[in-house]
Amino acid sequence: MARRTLLDFYDDLARTPGGFLVHDDGYRTWSFSYAETAAASESLAARLRAADIGRGQAVAIWGENRAEWIFALWGCLLEGVVVVPIDYRASAEFLTRVADIVDAKAILVGDTPDADSLSAAPGESGRQERPVWRLAELRTPGAPPPPDRGLREQITGNDTAEIIFTSGATADPKGVIITHRNILANIIPIEHEMAKYRKYAKPFLPIRFLNLLPLSHMFGQSMATFVPPMLPGVVVFTRSYAPEDIVRQIRDRRVSVLVCVPKMLEVLREHVVRLFPEAANPVEQMHWTRRWWRYRKIHRLFGFKFWAMVVGAAPLDPDLEAFWGRLGFLVIQGYGLTETAPIVTLNHPLRLARGAVGKPIHGVEVRIAEDGEILVRGDNVTSGYYNAPEATREAFKDGWFHTGDIGALDDKGQLHIRGRKKEMIVTPEGLNVFPDDIERVLNALPGVRESAVVGAALGGSTAERVQAILVADQGLDLDDTVRRANAQLADHQKIRAAALWPGDELPRTEGTRKLKRRELRLWLQEGQSDKPAGGATRGGGRSVASVLERFAPGRTLESTTTLDELGLSSLERVELMMALEEAFQVTIDEAGFAAASTVGDLEALTRPLEASTGAQTRAVTPEPFTFPVWNRSLPARTLRRASLATWILPATRPWVSLDVKGLEHIDGIKGPVIFAANHQSHLDGPVLLRALPPRWRYRVAPAMLKEFFQAHFYPTEHPLKARVTSSLNYYLASLFFNAFPLPQREAGTRRTLRYIGDLVGAGYSLLIFPEGKRTEAGEIIRFQPGVAMIASRLDIPVVPVRLDGLHRILHQSWSVPVRGRATVTFGSPMSLTGNDYSALSAMVEQAVKEL
Repeated sequence: MARRTLLDFYDDLARTPGGFLVHDDGYRTWSFSYAETAAASESLAARLRAADIGRGQAVAIWGENRAEWIFALWGCLLEGVVVVPIDYRASAEFLTRVADIVDAKAILVGDTPDADSLSAAPGESGRQERPVWRLAELRTPGAPPPPDRGLREQITGNDTAEIIFTSGATADPKGVIITHRNILANIIPIEHEMAKYRKYAKPFLPIRFLNLLPLSHMFGQSMATFVPPMLPGVVVFTRSYAPEDIVRQIRDRRVSVLVCVPKMLEVLREHVVRLFPEAANPVEQMHWTRRWWRYRKIHRLFGFKFWAMVVGAAPLDPDLEAFWGRLGFLVIQGYGLTETAPIVTLNHPLRLARGAVGKPIHGVEVRIAEDGEILVRGDNVTSGYYNAPEATREAFKDGWFHTGDIGALDDKGQLHIRGRKKEMIVTPEGLNVFPDDIERVLNALPGVRESAVVGAALGGSTAERVQAILVADQGLDLDDTVRRANAQLADHQKIRAAALWPGDELPRTEGTRKLKRRELRLWLQEGQSDKPAGGATRGGGRSVASVLERFAPGRTLESTTTLDELGLSSLERVELMMALEEAFQVTIDEAGFAAASTVGDLEALTRPLEASTGAQTRAVTPEPFTFPVWNRSLPARTLRRASLATWILPATRPWVSLDVKGLEHIDGIKGPVIFAANHQSHLDGPVLLRALPPRWRYRVAPAMLKEFFQAHFYPTEHPLKARVTSSLNYYLASLFFNAFPLPQREAGTRRTLRYIGDLVGAGYSLLIFPEGKRTEAGEIIRFQPGVAMIASRLDIPVVPVRLDGLHRILHQSWSVPVRGRATVTFGSPMSLTGNDYSALSAMVEQAVKEL
């Protein structure tokens, strides 16, 4: 089909059947079909029209990977609005500066960035206040009005689709103009190539992609927005980047392709080698069938549908590529830049050339200049930089775009990358770091005469990291200087290692006086110190500081040193957690690790459990129980529905004369919801289920106090009779009521929320008694904050429910009920937002009291 603009591609996407986007936000999974994606996109387009934001005007998107990001992209494109993606890790100040440059008319914000900081971020004086919309609001679109077909005809291939800005934090950001034509020049060749193999893919559909590349990057967008619909495929986004969570997502969601930066493959390699030490040095020469059989445990770990990794945004270590290849996985890499929208070359999945980044895609020309620089020409290449004519002239000569990268073409036409001509540093996470930005901060500090910042590998790694070389006054405290500089820099810019230059001035070229960065980098790599770091040492000579030495070589580390000073990326923090677990043979709670702010906190985390006291953050053992999933199987559901209708709920009728009020409050709403009720008796659950209409009754999962079943979960601490009774009660409650254990005083909140999120994602409503225990005389006592945390995190409404009279029918001290009258009253649904869970729970408590 002819593609004049991206909107022609959108028309095909909107007509595609089946699921498209899945977002696991750490608590709940959200799923959207292609049709739902189109509806949400068109709803945003209508909202833009209503706000008088139209063709050629800009809207910034500042958010983490999530389905609503895709809705926002297409919603803007449908109205001809220019999308300005901002990395979710960028500061509010950077966002504001970019928004001022492009005169953004609105800002769409995710959950991870601090939207409240926008009001405090400095901007141009006198500028009009911009509306800030939450991406989460796009999740439930209204019915959009018909699209403006006349506007669509006006949009051309030369219209700007996006302006993508560099990551500089102290210099003026530079925006790359990307048009509809640029992106289509990438889409169409790949679409034509995939069409040749689509019929062979049918037995394996849907192909699922786990996309970990930021959507603010062009390659991340391509692998989430444009490539999967060609199959069609499903795209999965996840909040957690911990290796065990990534592996779980791949296995449980039957993912076929992982899309990530090279650093993630490093993290996963360490995880795999920890689990299967025999994989440390895979055999090189072996038929693929024998290789698959030899490493079948690793393939079972990831799931047998997983077969490929697509890597982008940063250079890939050849040894890392070879490692995964020898295990029997395909590693597909290409080459490109933001300026090329983004793909220049791409390895063919069925004809991989190890060590190369592939051949130019159709319509793209590549030439190697005399000095080895890679030059590119084609419709995918940007027309230039936003309001920066001088930078545009420097990048283009004789119609060729000068990439600043050094490479070579082999006799088969495969491109090999040799290095970078530009001074820009690309971190393993794919973020750009400009040395001038950091040098400007360093040179302003007392005692620093001049500085040079280069990208060089730290010990034990091939990944390029920010390192500084200083000429300083006598007696300068190097660690303190780095600490103060890092306090002014963005996370990806922070200095990882520093050294003092032995001379009076840094080496520079004659005439232009440019720094000789290549020589400085070589000196740094050859003269790097291997001195041990300080810190407390425990058994076997192990210390937290010695583990940290790998991540911050040459730095002086004390218990009070903050982790922010080290400038670790999120993936490196995960790596650090794994390294500490390996060194001290403990399992570290992820939430506790995330809360750690100093080296001292990490030392507390790695102490044995018995060495810690009080509420101190510490190492924890895994939860000794699993949540029930068997009770949602078809046989269990069938038996439960039949039993509830025929004998369980009818068994309450001889004892309970029931009045039901307020059903009109739940008649017009769509689940799932949380039914939050006061707690009087063991009859509360059955009576409330009896009060619910059938469409709710059989899709409810009641929460039961986990501590009530202590003998079941901790059998060694109880006699045989208690174990049998407790286990029988637990399994019967799980089977006949779809109940699940909710810990009140034990660890496991995150796992509980994840399980509840799975329930809600499957369409089940929750029944929770927030008081946490039955009351003596029917009074309502303080609601625990858990109900508010669940409602806020999972973004589901709470229906307050008041129970009256059941304590007079079966008091908590009785074993036999007496006949009596009870009332169940349903209130209006409540939407809880924010993280003041105590205050939100008090609102629910008050709503129940007022019924």
